[in-house]
Amino acid sequence: MKRFLVLISILLSPASQAIWFEATGQAVIVQGDKQQARQLATQEAIKQALMFAGARVSSVQKLANGLLQDDRFEIRAGGEVDRVELVNEVYQDDIVTVSIRADIFPEEAQCSGADYRKSLVTSWFPIKDKRQATLGEVFDLGKALPKQLSRAFSLSSRHVQVDAIQNFYLTPDLHPAAQAMGLTKRSGGQLALLAEITDLSHQQSTPGALTFWRDATIERQFALQVTLVEGMTGEVLMQEQFHTSAPWQFSLHDSIQPESQQFWQSSYGMAVSDLLTSVAQRVDEEVSCLPANGRVLKVSNEQLTINMGQHQGVNRGDKLRVFKLNQFMDPLGHSHYQYFLHPVEVIVTQVQQDYALLESANGAPLANIQPNDFVSKR
Repeated sequence: MKRFLVLISILLSPASQAIWFEATGQAVIVQGDKQQARQLATQEAIKQALMFAGARVSSVQKLANGLLQDDRFEIRAGGEVDRVELVNEVYQDDIVTVSIRADIFPEEAQCSGADYRKSLVTSWFPIKDKRQATLGEVFDLGKALPKQLSRAFSLSSRHVQVDAIQNFYLTPDLHPAAQAMGLTKRSGGQLALLAEITDLSHQQSTPGALTFWRDATIERQFALQVTLVEGMTGEVLMQEQFHTSAPWQFSLHDSIQPESQQFWQSSYGMAVSDLLTSVAQRVDEEVSCLPANGRVLKVSNEQLTINMGQHQGVNRGDKLRVFKLNQFMDPLGHSHYQYFLHPVEVIVTQVQQDYALLESANGAPLANIQPNDFVSKR
């Protein structure tokens, strides 16, 4: 019998590609064999850190043996592991606890997370200067845009799908991380897209003396500020401004419904639609190799129900990891994330359109798993 408890602490640094993983493994000492228990705990901690980081697990035994021989062991493995250190070991009753720290470069070429479509949630897009919406009385344009964006994702995105559009406005420039995390928790998605219409201005040109018979033309701008946030950690993945312009083919006094075909089939509407396609493609590119995460919806009779299913590409027989996530700040104000990995791997046994049922992959009990815990394919 052996028992493992793995704690992974990650310090995310946008300026560096390497991530520090601190993993703690525990193993039961059987028949007084401390060396064997120590090796098992060390090996499991290293394995979990590498797998969670997306690195190849090809020399775990070698790494574990090296750590057992030296309290500071350094190795390079295909550019993936820069350094592995044995932090400490503690013996208490019949349990040994071994802590390791690894500096890992996740393998960008490996995109196992790309197998699943990531779920994205959003809400209505506010207009920064509502006076600019007076032309055409398009004050509700921000309500129509998310629906068109959802269509753009369905047509042009390989890795993302819009699962929910909340019927309220957010303020993207005010605590985007907090708003996004609240939005994904409420809607059950992995990613949150916050957007604001920042320009609806227009310019009118008047005919010259030699072209007095021509009608005046109106050129209208459209700009959208987009913020993409990882809803689990609040990390801002992308923040960009998208801009276009096109002729406004309606008169100055026409009232145009943003939901209407009249609007979307006009030159201006088609330009906005093309811009939304660019947004969908840019988001798709940004998260193509992002691990796909879901949430546990229900725990019952050693069976988990998660909020990912056939729509996300989940298949029967897929194996996932369950984990909890905690965030804390150190005295210097740096944000840290603690990933508590459940020691038991789970396997998909049934799949429906929007959810799936999972059970233990090896028959071990699924203890201490609760709704709102996370699952991940890595």
